[in-house]
Amino acid sequence: MSDRAADLISRAHEAHVVVAGGGVAGLVAALECAKVGIRVTVIEASDRLGGSIRTEEIDGLAVDLVADGFALGAPALDTLIDELGLRDAVEPAAGDAIAVAVGSPDALRVARLPVGLAGIPANPWSDDARRIIGWRGAWRAYLDRLRPPLTIGREQSLGALVRTRMGVRVRDRLVAPLAFGRFGVDVDDVDADLAVPGLSTALTRAGSLAGAISQLLPDGPAPSRATLRGGMGRLVDALAGRLADLEVEIRTGARVAGLHRDDVGWTVRIENAAPDAAASAPDADSVAQASDPDATGAPDPDATPTGQIIADVVIIATDGDAAASLLASAGISVAAPASRQRDVVTLVVDAPVATATATATATAVAPTSSAPSNASPATTSAAPATVYAAPAIASAASGIRAAAVEDATASWPHLAATAGPRRILRVQLEAPTDPSRPGPFPPSAPTSDGAQRAHSATTGALANTTSPSPSPSPSTSPPELVAQARRAASALLGAEVGEPRAAAHRRVVLAPPASVIGHAERTAAARAAIAGREGLVAVGAWLAGGGIAPIVADTVDEVEKVRARILFGRE
Repeated sequence: MSDRAADLISRAHEAHVVVAGGGVAGLVAALECAKVGIRVTVIEASDRLGGSIRTEEIDGLAVDLVADGFALGAPALDTLIDELGLRDAVEPAAGDAIAVAVGSPDALRVARLPVGLAGIPANPWSDDARRIIGWRGAWRAYLDRLRPPLTIGREQSLGALVRTRMGVRVRDRLVAPLAFGRFGVDVDDVDADLAVPGLSTALTRAGSLAGAISQLLPDGPAPSRATLRGGMGRLVDALAGRLADLEVEIRTGARVAGLHRDDVGWTVRIENAAPDAAASAPDADSVAQASDPDATGAPDPDATPTGQIIADVVIIATDGDAAASLLASAGISVAAPASRQRDVVTLVVDAPVATATATATATAVAPTSSAPSNASPATTSAAPATVYAAPAIASAASGIRAAAVEDATASWPHLAATAGPRRILRVQLEAPTDPSRPGPFPPSAPTSDGAQRAHSATTGALANTTSPSPSPSPSTSPPELVAQARRAASALLGAEVGEPRAAAHRRVVLAPPASVIGHAERTAAARAAIAGREGLVAVGAWLAGGGIAPIVADTVDEVEKVRARILFGRE
């Protein structure tokens, strides 16, 4: 062994990195450090790892409660999957067909989303488009081809761009439901060129928004996301197993309560996760059979002793609010991005769900003629995997309160094969905004049968697009909440959903996507403030944007700087 190699090994072994948070970002950060020989300690407030990635058995089926997939073609995530030996478990989605619910609660219309990108139709005259925007909306959208080209640089907002070129109906009925349903954001706050990469150049080249979308569409149908057969929990298990092989110390049931820097390094103050904090972490049992609403679970608050650790580097891999609190203890002021809460209710129902939208749009390129055309895109007989509601339908005032419903058995072949006639529906309900009421029921309030409910929450990515953070929620599915999810699913699917065989509930806080206007600037400002303190790094959805793939990519990039600093004394 050369002196140079021996010196690098010695530097790695002498360094100690503490990772605050055992979600996806924290586990990946720990792996990236440990595999080059750095000593690593992971501190996780709950009694389990993985954040939002949690696979549970519900009615005999292995079901992902919130994060159920990831984007295909993401290099960093692909590398991680291969490194962990999970490539054979990757399963592309059976179909990404999407429908939208528009109108009013008393006159709800559910229709197939036309071929396009981010909800922008390639052909507003297609049958699918006209079912949603009507003839008036189609004629208004046609004016897009008669207007002069407009570059994205002159109109950054996706909502404003669509409204200006194609009209309010296209924005409100096609584009807004996707931005709100997937990410919980207003379409006017989305950066057009980040939401649809290449749109600026294509718009200038094509001379119309519809023409630009037609140019950017893929050549043929292709799945955009995938999952792991047996559940996304396999990713967490594989990461945990690899960390165990690398002798990474993992402490669960404890939290990082404060940070202090001196000449020796970082003093990391550790506390037991208090009963309330532990119950609000993603480890508490959130699964309950519909016939047994009393099932609860919570970690032992005395499982990990309090104390402190001296570290050379601290990687904060928590949600935005917790990260802001820890950074404040180190004298750094940052603001977590604004976010919204949702109740995610998973229902296992007996009968097949026959929707009112019986035909699914394929991802073929729509006609691009500049003249009005009644031609419609190619279709298949598959039912839509997901229905997104217009923001007004998802509001509490509508009485439906559902932002989206996904049929997981329509998305994932392995679930369809094991579920048989059963369907697994994931319903996203807009959570109450009153901070004094963290959920549909106050904490520890009795259910109708007098049972007390523990609380749990989850962190990570929601349907591959969002990244929740801890927030209180009932660990069982209260009958009223299950009933509301069932009503919402029936409304959005256009067919009655039967009494659920089993149900589960998670309260999530959505992390805005990286395409939100100002996200890059906020992230840069936060990291600039953090960089002023040696040996301190932050990763996670609040910086990377929602979704497993961007979280992994951002974490790998940031930890590479940590490794370079430890091994070579530079970034």
